[in-house]
Amino acid sequence: MTGGELVLTPFEQPIEEESRGDPDQYDDNRNFSGGSEDLCEVVDPEGPHPKKIAGTHNSKRFRYFLDGSIRTKYVGEYVEGGLSVPVIVSDISVAVVERLGQQLSARDYRKNLWFIFPHKDTGSISDTTYERIEELSRELEQSRSLTRIDFLKKSESVGDVRTSLLGKVRSVMHNTEHDVAEHLDRSESDWLIMDGAIRKQEFVNLRSTIGLAKSFSRKPVFDIGSGHLTLPAYMKSVKEGCRSAVFKKSGATDAVYREVVFWYVRLRTFPPMEPLGGLVKVDLRATQYDQDFTRVVDDISSELYDMRLPSVYPWPRWPSYVYPIRIAEIYMNSRFLGDFVLAEVGMQLKNAIVSR
Repeated sequence: MTGGELVLTPFEQPIEEESRGDPDQYDDNRNFSGGSEDLCEVVDPEGPHPKKIAGTHNSKRFRYFLDGSIRTKYVGEYVEGGLSVPVIVSDISVAVVERLGQQLSARDYRKNLWFIFPHKDTGSISDTTYERIEELSRELEQSRSLTRIDFLKKSESVGDVRTSLLGKVRSVMHNTEHDVAEHLDRSESDWLIMDGAIRKQEFVNLRSTIGLAKSFSRKPVFDIGSGHLTLPAYMKSVKEGCRSAVFKKSGATDAVYREVVFWYVRLRTFPPMEPLGGLVKVDLRATQYDQDFTRVVDDISSELYDMRLPSVYPWPRWPSYVYPIRIAEIYMNSRFLGDFVLAEVGMQLKNAIVSR
C-alpha cells in the first residue's frame, strides 16, 4: 500500500448504499434460474397434496444444529493513485449446538476475522500492494492468527466490487460451515440441521444432514399433474402442522439439485400471515422415493414442528424459527466483536501492510 491512503468512515455501511436483500433467499435463488428450468415435479409417493404431520411421530433424530453468522464492518476506502477499493472486515462465526434430552449446549465453535481484497487480476489493486498483502496472508495463516486474508478473483466478480466482496465473504462462511460439519464427531444415527438451504455440492455429501431455510426462493413452479402452481399458490393450502409434498427440480443439471429433494413445513399461521409466512424449507439428499423415504420425511417434518417451541417471539422471522437454531445464533452474537474493535483491526492490518 505504498503511496496509498485509507480514508476512514464513521458509518456502518457506505451512506449511498441501499439496504440489501435477505442473504438466505439470495443463496437459494442461486439454485433457480428464474426460467423454465425451475419447474419442479412431485416425487412424493403419496402424491401432490399437503399432509398433516403434527403429533404423528415421536422420533428424536436431530442431535446437532449448526449455524453460521457474519458481522461486517466497512472500515473505509483505500485509495492508491487512480485505484480504490473498499476495506471490509468480517467477523465470521460458526456454532454447533447439541441437544441431549431437554438440554441444549454448545458443542463446537469457530471464529475468524476475514479481510477480502481484490485479486490483482481484477485490475483494482496494484501488483506491489497485492504482493504485500499476499505475503502477510501467508504469515497470518502460518501463525494461526484469528485474522485471515483471502482474495476475490476476476472470475468471481458479479456486479460492483463491494457486492462481489460481500459475496466472497458469504462463500468463506459457507466453507467454514462445511468444514465444521465435516469434522463433527457424530454417529450415523445423530442427524444434523444446517441453517439455510443446501448451497454447495460439498453440503450434499454430508451424511444424515438436512438444510433448513427460514427464507427461500420464490422462483420454483410446481407441476402437480393437474397444472402448474407458483410457490405462494401451492402454499396457501399448507396449513399449520402440515407439510407440503416432496419436490425435485425437473431435469436438474446443477450439481446440488440433481440429488436434493425439498419440501416445506408450516410451523405457524397465527397471527394471520401471507402464504409464505411461518414456513420452513427442508433440503435433503435422496435418490429413492419409497415408503421408507416417506417415513423419514414425515419423521423429520413432525420433529421440526415440535421444535417451533418455545417461541422466540418477538425476534424477526420468529414464526419460522426452530428453537435450537435460535440458541446457536445467540451463542454467536454474544461473541461478536464491537464496531470499534473491528475498525481497529482494520487499521492494524493496513499498518502491517504499509510497513512491509
